[in-house]
Amino acid sequence: MEYETIKIAKVTGKCPACEEYAERNSTTPPKIAVMACEGACSRGEVARRVANMVAHRLACDETVRICLGGAFTKDTGQRNLVRRAEKVIAIEGCFIHCAARMMEGVIPDLKQVIVQADQIYDVDLPFGIDEVPDEMFTVYAYKVAEQVVREYVKAATCCGTPEKESDCAAGGCSQKPRGGCGQ
Repeated sequence: MEYETIKIAKVTGKCPACEEYAERNSTTPPKIAVMACEGACSRGEVARRVANMVAHRLACDETVRICLGGAFTKDTGQRNLVRRAEKVIAIEGCFIHCAARMMEGVIPDLKQVIVQADQIYDVDLPFGIDEVPDEMFTVYAYKVAEQVVREYVKAATCCGTPEKESDCAAGGCSQKPRGGCGQ
């Protein structure tokens, strides 16, 4: 495989809000880390919204949202959340897989679940975010977020027993959902 070599200037400071969030979410047991490519195009916008929906609305008790820039550019709290995560889910806007590739660059042995969002909502979006109505971003993102939670979050945490995972993924779990994301 060919690689690009990059140099990133080190910084001495830390974002206090970012570090406080990382510390608060460095739980035992560790949560599932959710990150997104967050590209400037419409596909990146969907991926960003998916990651936020999963981590802040649909599965906030089980997941933690990762700041890709923070985790990639400095070895502090965000990268530590990724390192110690039970599972890492990279929501990618397209086949380039920027988030997964970036994190593999700083954590070479990282094992990730890669979700290519544009394959789930199956619409050929234009590059510009101003070319897509805001409500459509929400529709596409919600479709992907629901699938991510069903397949990669709730199926693994629902009952905690492998023999019941298929029931959980199908919505037949007898366990009550944990918590209520800000409710």
